[in-house]
Amino acid sequence: MTSFILSAIVLVAVALLFVMPALLRKNEPMTDQYDDFNVAIAKDRLKELKVQRDAGEITEAVYQQMHDELESTLAIDLSNQSNLPNADTTPVAPKSKLTAILVGLFIPGLAVFTYAQLGDFNAATGVAVKSVEIPAGDDGRPKMTIEEAIAKLEQRLAADPENPDGWFMLAKTYMSTQQYQKSAEAYKKVADLVGDDVQVLLGYADALAMSEGGKLTGKAKPIVDKIMQIAPNSPTVLWMSGTAESQQGNFKQALTYWYKLNPMLDAEPEAQRQLSQLIQGAESQLGADLVAELKAAIPKSTVSQVAESKAKIIVTVDLDSSLKDKVNPTDILFVFAKALQGPPMPLAAVKLTAGALPVTVTLDDSMAMMPQMSLSKFENVKVSAVISKSGQPGAKEGDLFVELSPVNVFSDAKISLVINQIK
Repeated sequence: MTSFILSAIVLVAVALLFVMPALLRKNEPMTDQYDDFNVAIAKDRLKELKVQRDAGEITEAVYQQMHDELESTLAIDLSNQSNLPNADTTPVAPKSKLTAILVGLFIPGLAVFTYAQLGDFNAATGVAVKSVEIPAGDDGRPKMTIEEAIAKLEQRLAADPENPDGWFMLAKTYMSTQQYQKSAEAYKKVADLVGDDVQVLLGYADALAMSEGGKLTGKAKPIVDKIMQIAPNSPTVLWMSGTAESQQGNFKQALTYWYKLNPMLDAEPEAQRQLSQLIQGAESQLGADLVAELKAAIPKSTVSQVAESKAKIIVTVDLDSSLKDKVNPTDILFVFAKALQGPPMPLAAVKLTAGALPVTVTLDDSMAMMPQMSLSKFENVKVSAVISKSGQPGAKEGDLFVELSPVNVFSDAKISLVINQIK
């Protein structure tokens, strides 16, 4: 704190050294230099015009016109200045030393008052103040904030309102930033454009529910019922429908959905554990005989068929030993599936680091970036693994990669990829 006060005193003294001599100096008549100023300004403006002309920003005709106007304006200014009365002859009153004293007291007082209002004396105690760092992108420039990304996407959709993929992306972005009502509106726009797509309707129902505090019994309920009619064997639909029925107190119907869902989650133990807690809670609301009856009515064959038909690819990725010296553990690893023909957008993708190798990942419909571009929409796909030096998806010059095609998405495929090529 002492060093801060001393520094402040020194800075105030330096400021006074600039101000006080001017206040104490004897007044002298000023020389009119308006002509010189006007000429200097005209010369600077002429240089700017020449630079614009040479750079092709203005044509030769425009340059000549502006050059002539500049000369005319300068001539008028010089003529007007010559007709003004000479200000040098005007007597100037002597300066008062009292003014200098008052200013000398006023400047330090103003500095102390301003710092007391806007500053923080505690900051001078040496306590570290946390700063907000804007992460830099791969090109060294700050990354775009989520607010800027949303604004750009909104502008693009205002110009192209019939773009369902853009609306779907905006809806998911709104959802991630907890703007649930806006997300629901965007999902509705997608549904109006593409029809009753399950992924879109699921997002729509979720957004509506979150906008009402997580309740699936309000505006979201009709959407949930529609999804159940379209995709009665979808794990996500079964989970959501069971939750909606449970919130309404219809525990029997909730258990019907959840019992059917439970074996579908064998490969996802954490999700299955959460579902078991929901099932136990619903069972506690019903008698033991009714619970036993519901369990006996579970259609085992349907569950088996759903599990078998679910689009999914299990991929094990490793790096060829001959290329390990070309890879850093922090290099970005992309594992993704693309359609054999059509748009280059990945149908499902996972982003990791090379340090995770060897690694096993699962590609499925939950990773779809757009509703019309998911694994289940294609029977065969191309699966790739890329170690990206730039951190950007897709193999670029210098990147390491491997590709395999065709891979059937409905065969519960388990494939192994060894990255052994350099782009």
